Amino acid sequence: SAMTEPDVDYHREKYGLVALAHYLTDVEAWPTVRLSVAAESLDAPGGLNGLLPPTIDPERDRADSRYRYVFYTDIGGRIDLVAAKPGHALLVEAKGRSAKVQAGIEQLIGRTILSIEPGRSDRSYAILVPDLPSWMRVVQTARHPALSQIKDYTVSPNGVIGRCAWGGESLPQPR
Repeated sequence: SAMTEPDVDYHREKYGLVALAHYLTDVEAWPTVRLSVAAESLDAPGGLNGLLPPTIDPERDRADSRYRYVFYTDIGGRIDLVAAKPGHALLVEAKGRSAKVQAGIEQLIGRTILSIEPGRSDRSYAILVPDLPSWMRVVQTARHPALSQIKDYTVSPNGVIGRCAWGGESLPQPR
């Protein structure tokens, strides 16, 4: 049933990114989603240089505590996730529950704002954070006009993707 404990904890950054990758593909219908994407490949004719979202192996996760760190090779300095469709790309940075909340959010905002290229209407930006109350509080109290350019996705421990609004903005209700 939906109330059973998850096999794996999607509050871990890589697992959360895999959940978001599947959500963006299945729910938001992005045709291309890659993890750990080289920034220089965003406009490359050959397409995104990144990893296809892998399948998490819950048995290996339970048996091997290192698995969650190595189950896909995240190359440093890359964009955590990019979703692409003709004429548009969504760039996402993520943190898991092991990060310190305030520092984690500041790092996500900083990385995202530094990656925004003014005048590029073909790009949008988002962050992914655990849906823990400590993370939600920081997002819901952050107020700055620049934040309106950054969507905030949340992930539950069992991989359900949601949205959170900056500074108490109201989100459009799902229809």
